[in-house]
Order: sequence, then structure tokens, then C-alpha cells
Amino acid sequence: MARYVIFKKNYEKYALTLGLSRNSWKRGITKFSDMTIQEFRKTYLTLDFTALAKISYNEVTVTPSNDLPETFNWKDKGAVSSVKNQGSCGSCWAFATVANLEGLYYLNKNEMIDMSPQLLVDCDTLDSACQGGLMEYSFTWLQSNCMESEKDYPYKGYKTACKLDKEKCLDFKVTGYKKLGSSTETWSPVDEKEIKEFLVQTGPLAIAVNADLLQYYSEGIVDADKTECDPEGLNHAVTIVGYGKEKDTEYWIVKNSWGEDWGEEGYFRMKYGDCVCGICEYITSALVEF
Repeated sequence: MARYVIFKKNYEKYALTLGLSRNSWKRGITKFSDMTIQEFRKTYLTLDFTALAKISYNEVTVTPSNDLPETFNWKDKGAVSSVKNQGSCGSCWAFATVANLEGLYYLNKNEMIDMSPQLLVDCDTLDSACQGGLMEYSFTWLQSNCMESEKDYPYKGYKTACKLDKEKCLDFKVTGYKKLGSSTETWSPVDEKEIKEFLVQTGPLAIAVNADLLQYYSEGIVDADKTECDPEGLNHAVTIVGYGKEKDTEYWIVKNSWGEDWGEEGYFRMKYGDCVCGICEYITSALVEF
């Protein structure tokens, strides 16, 4: 009954925009429609920026290009695994970490292996399992540890005892990470053309966004100004896999971790060029050796 009351209030609040275009995107009834925004944030938007990793990293210098393709998608090239579902565990950070590593592995080995976010939930002592985390910390933890496949270490959606088996570790080593930004302790907005260049040159990228609006995302290209979606309110980890153009609107293609029954088969698109919802604020990728 309590869920119905919340759903009814949410429906009444957004009834005028449900199913209708909001600029270039649509709200809809989703599997999160019976949650308050506070519940949604606490359960799903758990990226941990309260203690930003103050560790050394390689600052990215991208090679400027005047010959970028008009559209680009790593999924079309085989470097993106299937969409996963984090469930009610606040492990978005682990899924973004893994998606980045899967892409890098594919680009070096020409083999797609689904890797294990559960290993990070259970074993990564620098992050907080289902209570949140940060990709910088997981990359740092992996420098002294290793990664297994999803097949060998399947996802549970809650923290269990660490069962890391070094005999089953995949044949690569994380040596650090690199990111677009200004210093080890802070980050700053990045020119989105640089993100395009970094994406094309590197592979799928682990990023952060303010995902408040995604509670009701149905389809289309999210376009919101700062009053609707604070670009500094980063609270969710996702993976940029490409970019495209629809009519006159350029957009980012972003893989989420809420299952294929959410959004555009598990993906969403966000307008390019205006740092919508902070999409240009925090961009990172592991450094790996094979």
C-alpha cells in the first residue's frame, strides 16, 4: 500500500509530462516510479565523492583531431558487453569500473569477457560495497589485486565474503588510472570534444553524472539546464561508449547498470556540448598491462 501511495504521488506530480517530449526526451513510468527521490538516491545513486581519492594518476593529454567520425559507438565494434543490473545494491561504481576494463581487454585481446563487479563489491577494501564507491579507488585496489570473470565470480547484488581466487585471475594487470581533469584532488569541466578524442583513442570510459532525472527516463536525448540538473551534483557512475547525432542534436551514448528493461534497452542518451547533468566533469580509464 505504501508503494502505491508513493507511486500515485509521483504519477500526479509528473502526469503532465509522462509520455510526452521534454525537449528531446521523454519521461515514463519506470521500475523506480514507486520510490521517493530520497529512496532512489540512497539505493542507486551512491557514487562516493565525499572522500575523493587523493592519489597519483596519469593526467590525460589527448591528441587533437580534426578527423573524428561524425558518429562512433564502441558497442558496434564489439568492445561493450551486455547491459547488467546492479539491483538494489549501490554498486554502480563497480559496474563502471568493470565496463571500462572489459573494453580495454577487448581492444588488446580481441575477446570480450564479462568481468565481475561482485568481486569488487566483496573484496575491494577501499570502497563501501553496496553503500557506494568510486572508480579511482577500485582501480587503485586492483593494482595490488586482480580481476576474475563474471562466470567464475557471479553477481549476487549484496556483499558476501571475499572469495578471490588468484588461480582464476584474468591475464592483465591494472597499473593505475588516467583521467581528464585538473589535479589529483579536484576535477574540472572538460571540453567535450576532448572527451570524444579520449573515447575514440582509449575505449569505453568510466564517468560520473547527476542521475536524478533518470528515475523517470523513458527514451530520447536528455537535455536539461543547470536548474533542472545540477552538473556538480554527481551521484552515479556509468560508461560512455559512443556518440551520435539525431537531426541537429548531437548526443552521448551511455551504458547504465539498471538492466535492459530500463531506458533504451539499458542505455540512455545525453545531449552533447552543454555538460548536461555534469557529463563533462569526471572522465576516467584504467591503465593496464597485458
